[in-house]
Amino acid sequence: MPYLDLISRHLPEIAAGGARILPATGQFNAVLCLDERWIFRFPKSPHAAPDLARELEILPRLQGKLPLPIPQPQFSAFDDAGAPLFMGYAMLPGEPLLRQWYAKLRTDARRVERIARDLAGFLLTLHAIPPSEIGLGDCGDDARAAWAQYQRDFRDQLFPHMRADARHAVERDFAAALSNDDMWRFEPCLTHGDFGAGNILVQQGRVSGIIDFSFCGVGDPAQDLGALIASYGEGFAERVFRHYPALRQHLPRARFYRGNYALIQALYALRDDDEAEFEDGIADYS
Repeated sequence: MPYLDLISRHLPEIAAGGARILPATGQFNAVLCLDERWIFRFPKSPHAAPDLARELEILPRLQGKLPLPIPQPQFSAFDDAGAPLFMGYAMLPGEPLLRQWYAKLRTDARRVERIARDLAGFLLTLHAIPPSEIGLGDCGDDARAAWAQYQRDFRDQLFPHMRADARHAVERDFAAALSNDDMWRFEPCLTHGDFGAGNILVQQGRVSGIIDFSFCGVGDPAQDLGALIASYGEGFAERVFRHYPALRQHLPRARFYRGNYALIQALYALRDDDEAEFEDGIADYS
């Protein structure tokens, strides 16, 4: 297994026993579980390496500031150009709350309410952390401009693979969103950036940890809400709003973001020459 060879080369003190690649661990990183004790994450492409480098910087600064466990990096290695080859941390308890597992929980209202309360408390705390406390500036990227760039990228790179009616629907969606000045009035804050099913761990009916901070930074809280909606639906979001009422004001942008996540997946898959992820992302549009 090449990942084990990489660990052995850079961390000879780590005695490798049982190792397994975790399935469905995301588009940008391969994840290795070692001895049911350690998690190692490896960027799948050079484009993903800067995100892992950001995570290595931010996670130590977030320790002790959040109400749920998060990874604490203990191992890392870099290539000659300074790009990260991997990061490693002690395995957090629990399993990812994937969509199919959440679907089985939906009839247990008390358990779903506890999970919603846990996640609301985490987001409320994260969004309130002053970015300067973890060495970041107060201003994030211009979200409206970033999505206008996505529109141009979709036209140039994805439209040739899409049906005519799908192209027209995307154009209408973007025209309505980007022309709405009120929709883009919000205060940037510290966000997780990928607050979806694969990165939320649960154990015994409670959230036991939050992982994958590759896209953490100063940004739009609607990104975190959009990922929650994409994972568990707006009914679950309504439960979250009970404990974090201010998050509701970002719902229009979150719906817009959620509606375009598959195309963003396909766009990055084209960049990384990942045929499987591209086909999955473009499937409903082709």
